[in-house]
Parts: sequence; C-alpha cells; structure tokens
Amino acid sequence: MPRFFVDEPQAPNRQVFLESGDARHAMQVLRLGLHDRIIIVSAGAAWEAEITQVARGAVTARILSERIEGAAELPVAITVLQAIVKGTKFDEVVEKAVELGAGAIIPVACERSYASVGPNQLARWRRIARAAAAQSRRRLVPLVGEPITWTAAMADAKLRPCIVAYEGASAGSLASALKRLEPKQFLAVAVGPEGSFTKAELAAADGAGCVRAWLGPTILRTESAAAAMIAAVACRMGWW
Repeated sequence: MPRFFVDEPQAPNRQVFLESGDARHAMQVLRLGLHDRIIIVSAGAAWEAEITQVARGAVTARILSERIEGAAELPVAITVLQAIVKGTKFDEVVEKAVELGAGAIIPVACERSYASVGPNQLARWRRIARAAAAQSRRRLVPLVGEPITWTAAMADAKLRPCIVAYEGASAGSLASALKRLEPKQFLAVAVGPEGSFTKAELAAADGAGCVRAWLGPTILRTESAAAAMIAAVACRMGWW
C-alpha cells in the first residue's frame, strides 16, 4: 500500500488530511480513489487508513488500525555531513542516503565547495527526503538540516564517533574504522567535495577525534561515497 507521512499523532477512527503535494500524487500518479487503502506514518508508527473523500486536490482518509511492521530504521542513527556540490548531485546524496537508512543529512560548506544553498534547494532536498522515506518504507523522515560550515561540523563531530572519507594513504580501511569505533547509537560520516578536503580541514577533523577511512581502490564520486559508507555500516550492524 502507498505510504504517506503526516505530522499529527494518529489513533483509530481519526480523520487525516494529506498535504497538497501528497494529495496530488495520490490522485494523479497513483490514481487512488474512494475506499482505497493507504498507510499513514506518524511519529514512527504506521497506520492503515481508508480514503473517505477525494475532491479538488484534497484527500481525506480515516485511520483504521495500527500496523505491526518489522524494523525499518538502522540500529545506529547516522548523520551524513556532506560537502555542498554543484548541480543536482546533492539530490542524489539525499535520495540514496535516505533509502539506505541515514537519520540526517547536513549540507556542509567546505573550502572547495563551489556552490551555495538557497531556500528553494533546501525545500527541494526535504521533499526528496520525504519521498525517498515513503518509497523505502521508512518510519521517519530524515532531517535535511540547514547548511553549516566545516568548523561547525567538526564541533558537532566531537559529540559522536565520526568517520571522514579520505582517499589518501594515511587513511585506514572503512572496515577497520568501524571496528575501532564500534558505534552503538550514533555515528557521523563526512564526505568532501569533488576536490577533496584541504589540509586544514583534515587537521580540524583529526583534532575533533574523527577517524579517516579509505573506501577502497576505486575512486568514488562525492555523491556516491555516503551511500557506500551507510551500506557498510548496515552490513557491520547485521541489518543486511
């Protein structure tokens, strides 16, 4: 059944109204109509609902019962600290990170990030995160945060284990980094821009206690690295 996220807490027999974008998707793309069943997700809980009204771009449904589903969230909350990149590459980062289980994606302005983030881009990334969460049957919509500086990102990295993707010879393997850190609840993964991190940025990461990790003999694009790291964590935690 199609899934839709809402902010309000739910209960049996409660009416729920889909947001305008979700309503259009339900009617025009999925061709849903009266009495069709959908899944409403709110505050980490999934509910089965029946569409009771479809009119002028609005969809109303009635909550029937809570659904018992298997685990849909990684046992470790992963924050992706992703360098801001040009074009639509960040769209790919958000979509794949959400599908693979990231808990948050934070755009980071690095020295070699030759792009800026406006309110329209941020709104688009949040829509992408919401759609990817629904498609991948997540229980929560991951946060897409406001852009921050590398300095701010490293201040945050001091609060949790953090792995920095780095292609240099000084980095150990990602497997060894995960074994060394053994994350239990929280983990941050940091990915640089196309031109990689500067020496100053790497020094800041070292100072924050981050661990550098090599992602293998092939060079990954910046928009691929976070997905690879999340997948490795999922395997390490026995989630896959």
